[in-house]
Amino acid sequence: MVKIIPIGNVMTAEWINVHTHQPGQGISVADPCLGEIKFSGEGCVYYSLGVHPLYIDGDVECKLTAIREAAAGKKIVAVGEAGLDRNSPVGMEEQMVLFQRQADIAATNGLPLIIHGVRAIPEIITVYNRCRIHRGWIMHGFNNRKEILEDLLRHDFCISAGRAVMDETSNIYRLLPEIPAERLFLETDNSGFAIEEIYQVAAARRGVSVEELRRIVRSNFERVFHK
Repeated sequence: MVKIIPIGNVMTAEWINVHTHQPGQGISVADPCLGEIKFSGEGCVYYSLGVHPLYIDGDVECKLTAIREAAAGKKIVAVGEAGLDRNSPVGMEEQMVLFQRQADIAATNGLPLIIHGVRAIPEIITVYNRCRIHRGWIMHGFNNRKEILEDLLRHDFCISAGRAVMDETSNIYRLLPEIPAERLFLETDNSGFAIEEIYQVAAARRGVSVEELRRIVRSNFERVFHK
């Protein structure tokens, strides 16, 4: 079920979308946790796979086995989205154990970890500190306070900005210029926005050209994902 679908040329793709449920132009890292992936446009589509903290159920061991096998078989380019969410019906301690198990799979296979975090950043950092190996931890859809951003950056997290950059009143719109270039990714998640739109707004906010922002994110992708 989980496989890499090469479409187009990775090295010349114009856009990189580090986390999406609806792949479009350029390079997309698609996450099937919301169901069937819907393809649009032409691009190079890869998969991540994880147990989302809102969708923890009785099949969790089977899901972990699937993640482990997909990672070992090089059928995915990242583990996730995985993480912690205080809206989950599952308790925080159980979530943390599951999150660490997924982090261990990522570390064992040299894969980045795409992270979902809702009102649980201190606990995510606690799990980070428990892990000895960190291939690349990416906080997806970041839209939090400056203090939280600074804490994540101190712990070498990468930051992926998505739909919230389209809102000029959002935290991420305000903080976007403060994210170091070498830690920045962009995404669409399940927003309905095209990745091109995200880049255009993010480039304007950071005061760089779209072409320069594409170069920055592509360099980060090649470094963190070994592509």
